Amino acid sequence: MKIHGFLLLLFFVFLEGATYAQILEETETDSTTTGEYPYVLPIWGQKVQDRGMADQLQLPFGVNLNYVNAFIELDITEFELALNGHDLSDFLNVETLNFQEVSGTTNGVNFRADAWILPFMNVYGLFSAVKGGTNVTLMPTWKNELGEVVLQLPEFSSHVDFDALAYGIGTTLVFGWNNYFASIDMNYSRTDTDLLNEQVGYLTLSSRLGYRFGLSKKNKDFFIAPYLACMYRDFVGAKGNSGQINMSEIFPDLENVFNEKADDKIAANQEIINDPGTSAAERIKLQAQNQAIETIQGKINDSGVFSSEIDYSIRKEMVQPITFQFGFNLQINRNWMVRGEYGVSDAQRFLMTGLQYRFGIKKKGI
Repeated sequence: MKIHGFLLLLFFVFLEGATYAQILEETETDSTTTGEYPYVLPIWGQKVQDRGMADQLQLPFGVNLNYVNAFIELDITEFELALNGHDLSDFLNVETLNFQEVSGTTNGVNFRADAWILPFMNVYGLFSAVKGGTNVTLMPTWKNELGEVVLQLPEFSSHVDFDALAYGIGTTLVFGWNNYFASIDMNYSRTDTDLLNEQVGYLTLSSRLGYRFGLSKKNKDFFIAPYLACMYRDFVGAKGNSGQINMSEIFPDLENVFNEKADDKIAANQEIINDPGTSAAERIKLQAQNQAIETIQGKINDSGVFSSEIDYSIRKEMVQPITFQFGFNLQINRNWMVRGEYGVSDAQRFLMTGLQYRFGIKKKGI
């Protein structure tokens, strides 16, 4: 059966805001460039100019437009449910809901503006608009004090779509020697969605190592720079998220399924109880089981939970926050660059493509 995964609530976003700043390459040169460095940034740009390596710097300002597609698996570590102030967590919680799978996908456009503050340090701001979907599968199960299953509902699954907006800041440190380069990147973003009361914080850390290959002897600015990377992504400030939703949106027809399953279980137990060949100990066990089922059924039905607005609190964690990445930067000239990156792990997939435009702002009087 279909459920409108309120676990979409637990999944938002997602945006990959990582920057892939290009190379500050410390190539040896016999020439010495004289004159004043023309642009307002980076700081120490004049020192680089005096050393004859200003042509190795990127233009100081850039704007990027990227497309990002991501898939991620999640673990639900905490779940609480309340109706009109009445706590239902004893009957509906992480253990009894028995989540089988929680995963999400996102597709979004990521806009990033950056500046080289220092020759080796880039800072940036990002904004993203994404559409996503959450897939949830669960099999509600109730057990007695001995750990024996007294009631288990059929497996439920659902796909729910959502929209989100995210914004953040980040920085990249870059080192280069000859045509080799390495970078370390960190960014933090927050996401807004109508499904959650609180914003969701997201941290990305990454490191990259690559090599630059020239593609033209006549044009040294035309090159491709493939790289390998390792990336860590995870939620931050993970105190959980809360919100409100109607139970009928979460579990369509769950009331009928729940009561049919409970009634069928009680009837099946009663047949065994009425069988003359059933032992007294087995009768006592099944009678206690039926009483437990009736108690659960009565409390849940009396609560009105199946048709009411409910408050929830949920906490989730990524199954595997680390991925291995590989990608490239293709610089066409000093103004235009194309980029792409793919990352994969057992529980994540990540794809990004984008276009970057760079420019300089000259000092006054130049």
